[in-house]
Amino acid sequence: MRFKATLVSWQDIEDWCDAIREKIVGDYEPNVIIGLSRGGLVPARILSDKLWVKELISVKTEHWGITATKDGKAVLKTYGKPDLTGKRVLVVDDITDTGESMRLAYDFVKSLNPLSVRTATMLHVSRSSFVPDYYARYVDEKNWAWFIFPWNVYEDLDNLIGRSMSEPMETTEIREILLRDYGLDVSSLDMEKILRDFENMGRIRRNGEVWVR
Repeated sequence: MRFKATLVSWQDIEDWCDAIREKIVGDYEPNVIIGLSRGGLVPARILSDKLWVKELISVKTEHWGITATKDGKAVLKTYGKPDLTGKRVLVVDDITDTGESMRLAYDFVKSLNPLSVRTATMLHVSRSSFVPDYYARYVDEKNWAWFIFPWNVYEDLDNLIGRSMSEPMETTEIREILLRDYGLDVSSLDMEKILRDFENMGRIRRNGEVWVR
């Protein structure tokens, strides 16, 4: 197995955001939520609803390139500086894996003179250099997996299939190599539809009964 990958369900997202909300209520009252683009956008929006926070801002960080491969150091890409003076800010991401993205965002927000800043992620990996104030699930490094979130399925599957598919394969064989190389069970996904969508975008092509990269 190259490395372990696992699908995250929408129910997982709901459960983890609920767990974060329960930790925050009574402990902190943010009036601004900042979601780290791209992975933190959905949990940030969910938490803005569950915490009744109207002001929702996006800040972009980039770290991971190809699935499970670091694309150099994390970098912050922002367009302008939001007015956070005197505000209680909650910075949200999907996961702290290395911690670099959250550290960059935290330092950036702190530089904008907020009253306070706290951080939250759905998943926190033990090896991360940054520990968020709130997280739903602790992931020990020995149990690490590449988490495929619902908003990242196409990108991650495209990359994983590209790594493992060395010859033309039928849909069933593609399912098998994903299980073999990554322990990834895609039985809950409509792989035939996903592969057709990949074909429409020029990522793969069909040749009779098999798919060709």
